[in-house]
Amino acid sequence: MTASTSKRSSAYSATTVPSEWDAVPCVQYGFPEDKGPIRAPKLKTIFEPVPEGAHTASPVYLLTPEEYDRQDEFESGYEISGKRSIGKELQDTCEGDGRVFYPVHIESDVYHEKDAQTLIDWFREFTDDRLGVPFHNCSCYFSGNRSIHVHVPHFVHGEEQRERLKKQAEAFCEETGAKLDVSLYYRKGLFRLPGVTHESSTLQKVQIEPEWEHDRIISEATSVCTEPPASYAEVLRDVFVHRGGVTSPTAQSPKEEPHAEIHPHLDLDAAVLELVPDEREVETPLIEQREYPMNTFDAPGWLMYNAKEFSPYAYASGNPRSVAVIQVKGGAFARKGRRNGAPMVPVWFIGAIGCDGSFTKETEHAPLQLSEGNRKDFEKWSRQGYQNGDYVVIVGGQSRSSIIFSVTRTEALQAGYHLVRTEGSRKAALNYLSNRGYDVGASGSTSTTASRSGTATGKTKTIWPARENQGGAEALQRKAEHEGIDTLSHNERIRVACRLLRYGWEPTWEWFKERFGSSFKPEVTHCFLRGIVEESSFEEYNHIDVPALPA
Repeated sequence: MTASTSKRSSAYSATTVPSEWDAVPCVQYGFPEDKGPIRAPKLKTIFEPVPEGAHTASPVYLLTPEEYDRQDEFESGYEISGKRSIGKELQDTCEGDGRVFYPVHIESDVYHEKDAQTLIDWFREFTDDRLGVPFHNCSCYFSGNRSIHVHVPHFVHGEEQRERLKKQAEAFCEETGAKLDVSLYYRKGLFRLPGVTHESSTLQKVQIEPEWEHDRIISEATSVCTEPPASYAEVLRDVFVHRGGVTSPTAQSPKEEPHAEIHPHLDLDAAVLELVPDEREVETPLIEQREYPMNTFDAPGWLMYNAKEFSPYAYASGNPRSVAVIQVKGGAFARKGRRNGAPMVPVWFIGAIGCDGSFTKETEHAPLQLSEGNRKDFEKWSRQGYQNGDYVVIVGGQSRSSIIFSVTRTEALQAGYHLVRTEGSRKAALNYLSNRGYDVGASGSTSTTASRSGTATGKTKTIWPARENQGGAEALQRKAEHEGIDTLSHNERIRVACRLLRYGWEPTWEWFKERFGSSFKPEVTHCFLRGIVEESSFEEYNHIDVPALPA
């Protein structure tokens, strides 16, 4: 084969991510120890150029645009509490949310102990019989030292599938005597990039054909000069599209296919393996397990039911209110002998600070305790019907009747950031949410009585214009603001008034006055709002005094 010194195409090394994408595919690069950190502290998109000196790359992590941009806030990438890197924090989050795609690799490092064909036979049997993938669709490489690598044109998606791949490789080795490197199948694994020079032998990782013998392989490694890939997207293109043929008929739109951005011509449904567990496996449900799981993949699910719960009400007397920003991970449960059987919800805490400020949670799984009783939190939670995956804010305190409302993913991440960052606080998080138009109630100690004007400070709150693409009363508010108050029925106006009165009497009065314009009738509106405030079933308006009818 003629030596090649031509540079690879850089068509896939653009750094611009289309604005309509809701997921940014990224990897972490690894370096030899004598050339800097073993792992880069920040993640890069798969379309950016491979950093100089990088030898390995991680699985693909689908970050949100906000998560990706957040990396710019850190100069080195290591300014994270607990001496972690921002890259590791984002990897942990993606693992917990099921946003990791693991390229399937196979490796054996006994090349110099066994002949090449023995390793190829192992690889062929594993892919054909255990994975159900034709071996001829795979790409084989000599690592440059003592291993043969196989790049399979498939991903496994999420931690459960990764663990199943690991178990299948372990079972295959035990049953056949094959020597596969099963350490590849752990989280955050790094795998050598094609074309890089091995630091021990000074030979490159080069592509080979399965029928080649030892002499032909070494000849290829010593005579061919191959440029490393321009980007990781180029690696995926070569393995999945050019060799594996896992393509879609036409380029997919990221708006229609959320993960099409991994490669515009990649059929992700066809590229993801679905490994079926051994039917003989009978697992004890995590909620019934009492010991911390040995398998780290099971830890988040176990912690959601067994870690120390977060109580929005503990040490509330004389202290500021607690704040928790969470993502719901399951339905409510109770445990005999724990908090007297109080209702709990398995959640992922983006951030939380208890009433006394000492008990905190940050990016961790644990139960959330809810109070029981008439108009208490469990009743509110059940009435709202929160589902798995919803983002929710809970502002708790001494009354054991918290303010609970749902937010968008972006708002949850931002509120959590304001809550737990180095200079963050409950006040900063609540100010952010208030500025977004949410009613967070009165600030300060829960033992302080709110002023009769509707806030603890006596200042009039602002009613912001309703947001797009919202439901319920906010959608009706937006309709009135854009199409006129006359488009709402009487009952719909009541729903809007109930929403606005959380901000107080005066801003609600002014909103209706502006909507009706010249046809505004003070006596009718006064009677209408007073009927809501003085209704005995509406306890949330007890802090509002009904003023006299304006002259």
